[in-house]
Amino acid sequence: MTVAKRQALFVFFAMAYFAINTSYAAVSTSNSKLEACLKKAEDLPDIAAADAELWFKRGGGENARFCHASAQFNRGEYVLAGRGFASLAATHDKTDARHAAQLHARAGLSFARANDSKDTEKEYGAALKLEPVDSEIWMDRASARASSEHYWDAISDLNHALKITPDMPEALRLRGQCWTKLGNKKNAEADFIAAEDIEAEEQAKTKR
Repeated sequence: MTVAKRQALFVFFAMAYFAINTSYAAVSTSNSKLEACLKKAEDLPDIAAADAELWFKRGGGENARFCHASAQFNRGEYVLAGRGFASLAATHDKTDARHAAQLHARAGLSFARANDSKDTEKEYGAALKLEPVDSEIWMDRASARASSEHYWDAISDLNHALKITPDMPEALRLRGQCWTKLGNKKNAEADFIAAEDIEAEEQAKTKR
């Protein structure tokens, strides 16, 4: 799954969560406002950040905080975004593990973009403690670790991801890249071929 697709799924999940945790009468308005704010956070993050601050002051609650952190992320304020997502995650650690894990993972990605390895590890660790069978989170932490040249740690994470979801070509390809960096051409080639085989099979299925 590409980064863009994971982002879209994360936003969808967040909107669904915030909708079911809003009073029935406010669901439609709240959900549409969050959707509009998140769209603006992608296209016009500076304006979205200001709008989200005002929305929060007017009682926007978690929806406004989430949009504000998303706007900060999209305008490159990765540390601030990470803190925002981590703060939201902490409020759900004991009540909604799935939602909290997604927020911790988003915080981890933010800190990774800021080259803050300590907080990156902290947030991804918190996410995986809550959702140890989420192959996407294992994959995301592996990407962060590979980017910081911790190739053996990345391979360990990718092994976990592939144990959970064996047909992840992106995980196989990243593991192949790590093997390449470590000088193991044999393992790298095996992973690259396996990734190509999976993608070829998926393309063949779509043509049937």
